[in-house]
Amino acid sequence: MTSRTTLSEIPAGCPMHQAGERFQPFEHKGMTDFYASVRPEVPIFYAPSIDCWVVTRREDALAVLRDHERFSASNATAPIVPWPEEMHQFLRDQHFTNESVQVACDPPRHTRGRNAAMTFLNMKKFQNYEADVRALARSYINEISNSGKDVVDLVESFTYEYPAKVAFLVLGEKQLDARKLKQWADLRIKLIFGTLTHEQQMEAARDLADFWHFASALVEQRKKHPGDDYPSALLAARAGDDSILTENEVKSLVFGLLLAAHETTTNAAGNLLFELLKRPITWQAIVEDQSLIPNAVEEGLRYATSTIAWRRRAKVDVEIAGVQLPQGSQILLSLTSANRDEKQFTDGEIFDIGRSNARSHIAFGNGIHHCLGAPLARMELRILLEELTTAFPKMRLEDEESISFLPTLSFRGPDRLPVRLNG
Repeated sequence: MTSRTTLSEIPAGCPMHQAGERFQPFEHKGMTDFYASVRPEVPIFYAPSIDCWVVTRREDALAVLRDHERFSASNATAPIVPWPEEMHQFLRDQHFTNESVQVACDPPRHTRGRNAAMTFLNMKKFQNYEADVRALARSYINEISNSGKDVVDLVESFTYEYPAKVAFLVLGEKQLDARKLKQWADLRIKLIFGTLTHEQQMEAARDLADFWHFASALVEQRKKHPGDDYPSALLAARAGDDSILTENEVKSLVFGLLLAAHETTTNAAGNLLFELLKRPITWQAIVEDQSLIPNAVEEGLRYATSTIAWRRRAKVDVEIAGVQLPQGSQILLSLTSANRDEKQFTDGEIFDIGRSNARSHIAFGNGIHHCLGAPLARMELRILLEELTTAFPKMRLEDEESISFLPTLSFRGPDRLPVRLNG
């Protein structure tokens, strides 16, 4: 295929053009089938609906993720529907001063923020939470067991709140309102990755301001009463030195964690359980042998990726998969497609908990923006399965066809997961 720089130069009948026309960025039903049909011939295509070049293969997605010199993350959380000036003014009036410090920024700011965050967000620290995380999982299971119901929604009764409660452990808070935090986070995701109307944006802006005030108040509290928690660690790393972190950057990092530390894990948990319970033989396999669970978690992250895509912007003229793209081009890296790429994963469209290289997925990204919370998310998912298979070994999925997924560009997870607890 010859190199192209604009959509108008792509012949209407060629596979690249057809892929761009067929692509439905907010429709999750049929998404993996679409990528499976285009990936062999179309490693990259232009999607006019979102003005992005979509990358479908793992090697190309990895190359972009690892190359922060030529590709910027500054557009990673840019709203799909631009926020109106009325909303910006409202947020300014509410002293909403959130800054892009990690996910959507580049070095050197990203380096400062990541170095400070890593003083607390690391494997050694996360291991200290295992007993508390397991106690949380068991508390939800006890509530389910004591409800007297045989059919329950696992999203509503377990996976929706559970990762938020784990995030509270990291923040040094145990008594916060998990459901309120989830509602704030859901709105923030819709504001960034969804297609809200003007009225919906303005309504969500009020909650966004409340969300910011909550994060700011938490930091202010830790200034007076530091503890063994993430906000305190950031303040300690800052040590009053703006060249390390400004106080507003500390608040922005806490604000970011209040979303990142739980939303993707909620979706990952729902996706993983959905895939396992759709396959009773596979579910029974992990019931009978819990040593299979860690790799089942990795295969769930690969096969049913909850962060389905990330965006990048070309800082200079670049070439991806033989296609020349000019500086400023917007790029959508399909992690969903990359994680099923047959060049890396034999029979990538098959869910196989025995897959030897399942952990080669890029569900947590790669390069300098690789998710710092990945070890904690893995722990949460492992414990979730260990406790559920112990408590409800005969659990099975109910009404599979009624399950749908929130229509956003970058995140995917089931809105409900009805199960029959005792088969």
